[in-house]
Amino acid sequence: MTPLKISTEQMIALHGFFAGAAAVGEASLAELSGCETEIEVQEIRCTPLSDFGERGLCLSEDLVAGVMGRIEGVMPGSLNLVIEPEEAFLWARLGSDGDPLDVFVEIGRRLLGGMTTAISQILSGEASFEGAALVEEPELAMLVKTHAPSDTLVFSMRMRIDIRDEVVSAVSHMLVEPKYLARLLSVLSAASH
Repeated sequence: MTPLKISTEQMIALHGFFAGAAAVGEASLAELSGCETEIEVQEIRCTPLSDFGERGLCLSEDLVAGVMGRIEGVMPGSLNLVIEPEEAFLWARLGSDGDPLDVFVEIGRRLLGGMTTAISQILSGEASFEGAALVEEPELAMLVKTHAPSDTLVFSMRMRIDIRDEVVSAVSHMLVEPKYLARLLSVLSAASH
């Protein structure tokens, strides 16, 4: 299969889409934390899974804390959010008074659920984030454990999350088959014309 080529214009459209998708998660995070939350998508990159170890956008080469689950519905795949372990613990304590691990997973579930809501809206079909679970290992190991084919695309977003005067750096990875990303690109292109 020929690799999917993404133009600069399409990457700009994807950046705009995922910035808007992250904003959908802001309201849910603000509700959980009880204060205003701001998420800025700073950088995006799309890499085939087979090349992720060499060219992928990573938060760290070391162990990271993450929330990972599946995208079900109109654009099936996997989705995660990774944060440095120290920042993950700090962020979890900002969420509520519950168990920090449970709070961390809930924060990730809400942010990633906001992204799938945006996917559902743009593709005019049902999409949901399911099976949110805590994962603690290097990013490449997380992605490989999905058993996705090597031509699966890893769409990565580096984010800056500002919550209760604390700033957290995070990366989210979405694994999708090229045909589903091509459909999203087609819809974004039609929307911009």
